[in-house]
Amino acid sequence: MSIEALERLTFGAKRAEIDAVQKNGLTAWIQEQLHPKQGDPVLDEVLRSAVLKMQYGASEDWGAVNEYRPLGSLQKTTQELWPLTDGQTKMHYAERMRPLNELQVARTLRAVYSKWQIQELMVDFWLNHFNVHAGDASIAVAMPTFERECIRQHGLGNFAQMLSGVAQSTPMLIFLNNRSSRTGAPNENFARELFELHTLGKQHYLNDLYSKWKQVPGADKGAPKGYIDQDVYEAARAFTGWVIEDGRGLGGNTQLPKTGQFTYLESWHDPYQKRVLAQDFDPFSPAMADGKKVLLLLAEHPGTALHLCEKLCRRFVADIPPNSLVTSSAKVWQDNIKHPQQIARVLAHIFASQEFTQALKSPNGKKLKRPLELAASFVRKLELPFAPSMGLVNEIQHTGQRLYLWPTPDGHPDVTEYWLTTQTMRRRWMFPWALMDNWWATGVIAPEHLSKGFALPLDEIALLKHHCELLVGPSKFNDIWTSLVKTLNIPNKRILGADNGEFNNLRHTLAYVGMSPAFQWK
Repeated sequence: MSIEALERLTFGAKRAEIDAVQKNGLTAWIQEQLHPKQGDPVLDEVLRSAVLKMQYGASEDWGAVNEYRPLGSLQKTTQELWPLTDGQTKMHYAERMRPLNELQVARTLRAVYSKWQIQELMVDFWLNHFNVHAGDASIAVAMPTFERECIRQHGLGNFAQMLSGVAQSTPMLIFLNNRSSRTGAPNENFARELFELHTLGKQHYLNDLYSKWKQVPGADKGAPKGYIDQDVYEAARAFTGWVIEDGRGLGGNTQLPKTGQFTYLESWHDPYQKRVLAQDFDPFSPAMADGKKVLLLLAEHPGTALHLCEKLCRRFVADIPPNSLVTSSAKVWQDNIKHPQQIARVLAHIFASQEFTQALKSPNGKKLKRPLELAASFVRKLELPFAPSMGLVNEIQHTGQRLYLWPTPDGHPDVTEYWLTTQTMRRRWMFPWALMDNWWATGVIAPEHLSKGFALPLDEIALLKHHCELLVGPSKFNDIWTSLVKTLNIPNKRILGADNGEFNNLRHTLAYVGMSPAFQWK
């Protein structure tokens, strides 16, 4: 089941990855993936050389622009990009949103070219888990730092460290309104989603059963099984004063700097005693101590382990994950609660489990490729040329995956019924065809891209069989090939000549394979 496992753990397994697993074993490949090195020369060069078009018309405030620019925002800090939010500076809206557009195309490039495929899948997972809608410039300009320093840095590391970074991140503070939370007027939006989505989950919300904290099972021992509204209200007080430097006035002649970075305003913090999850907070604690204590209580709560491990098992194993695997994974999570590679260790447990192996064999364990996975896997398996394209990003969005633009804090659903609808089916089918015909300027597919390693004269049928097997794998090849031969009346042999029409037939036949259920599922 090594090839099937690779399909689940990559954005489409390339021939080199399949060869590596067949040579050294799946376990060795997984361990290498879970401990990625800093360098990725191929991807680094792709990101350095990539360009993205910027085009807009002239107005009385700016001239017309029609040019290609490098992806210059990916490594910039929030402070460097924050001037783009200044409404007093005249500029086209496309300039303000440029950092977001660069992140969007970079996601597609990373999915296709990154050596560290599990890391990329986990970036996708955590961006969805800690979802923010980046449609506003003040969030868009801070997203490169958010993804780089909160998500990528900790995606395979320690959850408590990641949670701390997210809680102090500009996008989250803006999206969930905590930057306006102050003593006397605490805003509970962040605290509510922190409990309900980021840590304990809805299943541990017990307010429908208990209205007082002492009533919650385990509270008398300082270890409540879940949370109630009182915990959310008190936690909101703990995060008062966690704001960003957005230039707002503080009274008199003082105002915050304009950097977009996190800061702590002691004068805005509610300093008095609090009680969260049956733990008493002393009054007048040191700066940020209240909020940090809440984060640690939640990160180390057994309910958080269950909630997050259920989500991980749903993503990698099955829409309805086995309870046995969720439970055993949560134990590994708790056993490694302080370990710097806590998340990697949990993933290693999941991927080595009998439940994971069984899911790969079972119809109930199939997972539908998300739109980004669908496009990236087609490109990766055929090793097609691939360039940044907002056209592709927009089509991925129309097919249901709104990169950085899902409107609510819960993130995209992770079940088939959301991704497989009558509205999205036709668009999904057209992804392979559009990539082959370069609808979105992702790259022209020339004969040499599909004939590398084949001697002249080119046997079209041999080429077709070779690439068909790459797309669907050896276990599914025979059924797909039988269907193709019957449907398209494919002969036993046909020499591919110089006629472009013949090459178009080859490309489009491979696109049909990409439309098949054998390719759309993993």
